[in-house]
Amino acid sequence: MPLNVEASATRDAVRVTRTPEGVELYFPPLRMPEVALPLAGFGVIAAAIPGVAIFALAPAAAANAGSLLSATLIAGFVVPFFVFGAVFVVLALYMVANALLVRIRSEGIDTARILFGVVIKRHRIARSDIDSVEPEIASRYQSLFSSDPVYQLVARARDKRRIVVGETLRGESAMTRIKALLEEPLARA
Repeated sequence: MPLNVEASATRDAVRVTRTPEGVELYFPPLRMPEVALPLAGFGVIAAAIPGVAIFALAPAAAANAGSLLSATLIAGFVVPFFVFGAVFVVLALYMVANALLVRIRSEGIDTARILFGVVIKRHRIARSDIDSVEPEIASRYQSLFSSDPVYQLVARARDKRRIVVGETLRGESAMTRIKALLEEPLARA
């Protein structure tokens, strides 16, 4: 029997499905575009300005040896800024394209990080190894335009591993509700 957490509770599309074994949480892609878009915009600007400089200097570089040397020295300074901007764009794409699937059963928690439909990372933590499930305010998802903090839930293992089991939870009430759903199957058995 699927139970969808309403948008009024979390203001994002966390899909909650109850199964006979426990609970499944699915955090789909495109959860926080309002955070990723400014990051991508900054990256485009940071890459475009040095890109224009490189484009402007490229024809003059072939003129003579002095021009080539000048263009090489300037490029050595400018190219890192171009790469820096490109990294921000890739990070923004990752932020909007990734999904998280969390399965909570009485035996433990399984997570799968999904990027463009492909599982790129899996974690498993046995119930006996879970030390606690703690909320954290995730700085990468905070917005200047919202007063509500954005939480992530982290399962801490006895061996000091830290596994994200919930993310992009806006506000304390949404975080508390999802945390209760996480702890319910673990309390059984």
